[in-house]
Amino acid sequence: MQIESPSAANVKHSAFEWVLIILPFAWLWFHLIDNLRLQWTTDPQYSYGLVVPLLAAGLLLRRWQRTSGNSVPAGEFKTPVGITVLVVFLVLFYFPTRLLEGAVPEWRPIGWLLAVETIVLTLYGIFLLKGRVGLIRYAFPICFFLTAVPWPTLLEQPIIQQLSRINAAMVVNVLSLIGVPAIQHGNIIEVSTGMVGINDACSGIRSLQSSLMISLFLGEFYLMKWPRRIFLVLAGFVVAMFFNLCRTSILTGIAAKKGIDAVAQYHDETGMTVLLACTATLWGVSYLASIFPKPSPVAGQTADVPRHQNSGARNFSAVRCLALSLIVWFVVVEVGVQLWYHLRESKIEPGPSWSLVLPEDSPTFKPLPDTAEEHTLLRFDDNKQGQWQESDGTLWQTYYFDWLPGRVAGYLAKRHTPDICLPAVGLKMTAGPTLTVLDIDNLKLPFRSYVFTGQGGTFQVFQCHWEPGIKDETYADESSRFSLIRGIWAGRGNKGQKVIEIVISGYKDSDAAREALVRELQKMIKVQKS
Repeated sequence: MQIESPSAANVKHSAFEWVLIILPFAWLWFHLIDNLRLQWTTDPQYSYGLVVPLLAAGLLLRRWQRTSGNSVPAGEFKTPVGITVLVVFLVLFYFPTRLLEGAVPEWRPIGWLLAVETIVLTLYGIFLLKGRVGLIRYAFPICFFLTAVPWPTLLEQPIIQQLSRINAAMVVNVLSLIGVPAIQHGNIIEVSTGMVGINDACSGIRSLQSSLMISLFLGEFYLMKWPRRIFLVLAGFVVAMFFNLCRTSILTGIAAKKGIDAVAQYHDETGMTVLLACTATLWGVSYLASIFPKPSPVAGQTADVPRHQNSGARNFSAVRCLALSLIVWFVVVEVGVQLWYHLRESKIEPGPSWSLVLPEDSPTFKPLPDTAEEHTLLRFDDNKQGQWQESDGTLWQTYYFDWLPGRVAGYLAKRHTPDICLPAVGLKMTAGPTLTVLDIDNLKLPFRSYVFTGQGGTFQVFQCHWEPGIKDETYADESSRFSLIRGIWAGRGNKGQKVIEIVISGYKDSDAAREALVRELQKMIKVQKS
């Protein structure tokens, strides 16, 4: 008589074994969420990301409850070679990812690398434990988390800026229909009382990403077939654009009648109303799509893999081996990263203490008010803003921001650059960025220069991002996005940051503008002698 061994499904495992398996994956998800939390809490455009982990957990629970009665058939376990190679590569690549994250946690590709590594390794663990059927069942709720990962700037900005311009043009047409004169300047609308920004120019259309998230969530919540999910995503885009048009039209109309300052009184209320209306509309559309036409019983079960399909046996020992390997590797990675930056930062000499003083004694000087939106986006510890006119007729606008030492200092200081923000107000970049390290009283200041053109003429723009103790060779004469990687050698940028941005109108020659900049900085920069 042949005695059959008990299947893996019937073997009981201790709580310690389960904790051991869960631990490395819990660390991956904790670290990913902790990294993205910086942008969720400082960028209103992605504030919805705070609820995405809860929604993803809810979708997983819903899948588990719906399929908990289904047993996974046993069979011979075999992992494709390609999947094994991919998993090994991602595990090894986790070390350079963490090394990059230590230097530039604000760099959006880092968030995507962490998300891909976390999601793929999690799905691989599910595949080992539950087979192909379990992988298919739980793949979408886990991948749904990607909706909370901020888009790379190179992809996001062209899309958002173009949609914002379209929205601004539509708002101008709506206002003309109700007899309110308005003129479009890029993402800015000029009315009789002043200039109104479309979601404050740099923010783009905030409801676009959130509507995508809501559409994907509702499609999974109702377990729709893929054609209906695609329809729901397209409907979400249309609904988001429509309600965003309503919001900006209302706010711009208020600004035209009551003044620009009145916008702040209604900004948050209209934003919340539009979000609720957009969500309610999408929910109604998704509910109707889920019941009309009413799906057949067979169609209603297509969200799960047919029960007779063989997915391979559960392999608890393989998951346990993977978990142990990940725990050891993560410890090695964390120790290595911390040791690397400790050694690098121990060689950084404290930089000179300095501050910027604006020419407030000039008869043409006017302070530029900082807004609550600036505080929300940048969270600086100190700032100075003002404009004045020089004797040669040139107009100067200066913005100075200071962040005290802390983890988010580098992230917030590098968040906005002229090549992203100024095109949003209708300016066109014609040159730059060009790096010039200026020596002001033995203080090395790395300025990147840009040239923009618009209706007001030519604008010479200079921005300096300064970190204490950074050597000259650290600043690369290349785009700021790629020079971020040099932070691996320079340190983590958590010792404080300063940003100066100066916009000069009246100079057509960049060299003349640069010479004038040096003269002004020698007056404004005050270095404290040790």
